This record gives sequence, structure tokens and C-alpha cells, in this order.
Amino acid sequence: GQQQRLCIARALANEPEVLLLDEPCSALDPGATQRIEELLVELKQSYSILIVTHNMQQASRASDFTGFFYLGRLIEFGQTKQLFTRPAEERTEAYITGRFG
Repeated sequence: GQQQRLCIARALANEPEVLLLDEPCSALDPGATQRIEELLVELKQSYSILIVTHNMQQASRASDFTGFFYLGRLIEFGQTKQLFTRPAEERTEAYITGRFG
């Protein structure tokens, strides 16, 4: 988690409007993942953050909005809570419920 926090700090030094993070908690233990997620929740008060992740639990905990992509196409985008509890698209629901993926 230390390396991830350092990379985030370096990105913030440039005073960006948006942070793009690709799998920011990949290969981290649960404790380090929690610390990174807590940092992201704090940072989203000041920055727009775009996270690319395959970890649905992380997306549901750390995001306000979620997009589901399949085969390079955006299938659904909306408020995270709604997307995870009442997805509008059948493919989104199938992925969330583990029927494929």
C-alpha cells in the first residue's frame, strides 16, 4: 500500500482536476486495501477520481457512480447504489450476480 500511496501523492503534486487510477489496490492485503480506499474517500471531496477495477466490492464501497463495460462498450452507468441493487441492463445484473465474468 505504501507504493500506491506514494504514486497518488506524486499525482496530487501536479494539482490535477481528475485522478485516473488503474486497479489501485491490486495485489494488496485487505488492511492495505482499506487504507487506500479510506484515502480515496477523503480525496474525492476535492478531486474527481476515476477508478478502473474488476473488484466489485471495492467499486461499491469507494464510488458514487459506476460504469459497467463489456467487450469495450459501456453497458450501463449510474449511481453506484442503484447500479448494484437495481441494474437497468440484464448484462449488468448477470455480471453483478456472478452468472458470467
